[in-house]
Amino acid sequence: MIWKKIGCYFFVGCLLLTAACAPKERKGYAPPSIIPGTIEEMKSPGFWTSQDPLADQVVLDKDGIAQLNAQVQNDLGLITDVMAVGPDCDGAKLRAELEKIFVELGLEKLFGKNALRLKRQEIQAVNQNMNTASIAPVVSVRYGAISRCADQRLLPTDALAVKKPGDVEFDELQNSSLDIGTPLAILHESKDGAWFYVHAPSSVGWVKKDHVVICPLAELKSYLAQAPFVVVTTAKADIFWDAARTQYVDTVRMGAMFPCNVDANSDVVEITIPSVSAERNGIWQKAYIKKDNIHVGFLPYTPRTMIEQAFRLLNAPYGWGGANGEQDCSSFLQEIFATVGIRLPRNSGDQGKVGRSLGTWGAQASDSIKEGALRAFALPGATIVQLNGHVLLYLGTYQNIPYVIHATYGYREKVWYGEILRKVNRVIVSDLSLGAGTKKGSLLNRIVSIRLVDHEK
Repeated sequence: MIWKKIGCYFFVGCLLLTAACAPKERKGYAPPSIIPGTIEEMKSPGFWTSQDPLADQVVLDKDGIAQLNAQVQNDLGLITDVMAVGPDCDGAKLRAELEKIFVELGLEKLFGKNALRLKRQEIQAVNQNMNTASIAPVVSVRYGAISRCADQRLLPTDALAVKKPGDVEFDELQNSSLDIGTPLAILHESKDGAWFYVHAPSSVGWVKKDHVVICPLAELKSYLAQAPFVVVTTAKADIFWDAARTQYVDTVRMGAMFPCNVDANSDVVEITIPSVSAERNGIWQKAYIKKDNIHVGFLPYTPRTMIEQAFRLLNAPYGWGGANGEQDCSSFLQEIFATVGIRLPRNSGDQGKVGRSLGTWGAQASDSIKEGALRAFALPGATIVQLNGHVLLYLGTYQNIPYVIHATYGYREKVWYGEILRKVNRVIVSDLSLGAGTKKGSLLNRIVSIRLVDHEK
């Protein structure tokens, strides 16, 4: 009898020990090679476009896209015409804008790279470097463009600031990243002279001064208006100073645009980029990009185009705020839609306001209603599915089940001792059942809206 009791205690102890050793929030397990609910064929764009009789139907033509962009910019105020910022701005409003960002971040609650709370002196140093005391009542706006891929930070510092100790992949100060050629309105400079506070078309924040070229507004307008132009259609494309591609400049991501000069007999295209290279005179320089990485002009806005572009990023690494030159869920959609000329806002919440609503739901809405709306109204490749803090692109249905493609860090999975994190860390195809049975709920549970990226009729 005593041995039965000892065996029972030993078994219970093992259970408790196993539960105690269960992975915590960011200590995740790798997912299976095939995401649950999917089959191998789903990892090909042709699988989806071949099932869609409207795959080659134009969703919006050139004029329709211009109208949509105007709605997003002028009616919703979610993107910015950089060249319309200025020539002056209200210094008091600028100071309030900077101070609001600083306060809302709550730095005293964040952790640094040593997994310790940020120290008071560290916070004060960043605050002083913002240099708000120097802002004049009226600020003269300067203009420029990104000369090499640049992180855009919420504060003028490279310091890490995370919500959980050691959570280095989620830096709260990382706002976005900007490719070569991105136009900027420059409003302020840090005290140490190393940072500019800028307004970019879809985001605001601080960028390193040595990643920016300053130019007169007229020159920037001329650069952006040049035709013809190319748009990058691959996940990433290298830029070189020479046609032989031996002098590397930088890498740009899908959706980047450049004025061009196309030679039909060459496998490269000559483009114009902003540069502050010490070896070259002037700020507008000739460079070269492989022809198979670009398209002259925008691609047609069809479901086929959108799905094929999305799958060019399949398995691309996840990067919070565009960190390390990668993409998060919202920049993933930005890059895809940019190839057809659609300018989406930077964050997922704002992207969920673009286009025509096909359904909006509160916490009590049933999964069947959401799933039914997707099946009945959503257009593959042109429909954004919005969750709180996440966005996905609708692909279509298979065996009456809706599927999406999205950039994600991971999903939670219910196991016998609780929950684990499956650390995906890439762009994946999935159904909407990921996370089912967990406290956070499935993707389907968490949908708050679906919107067709079209202009309001």
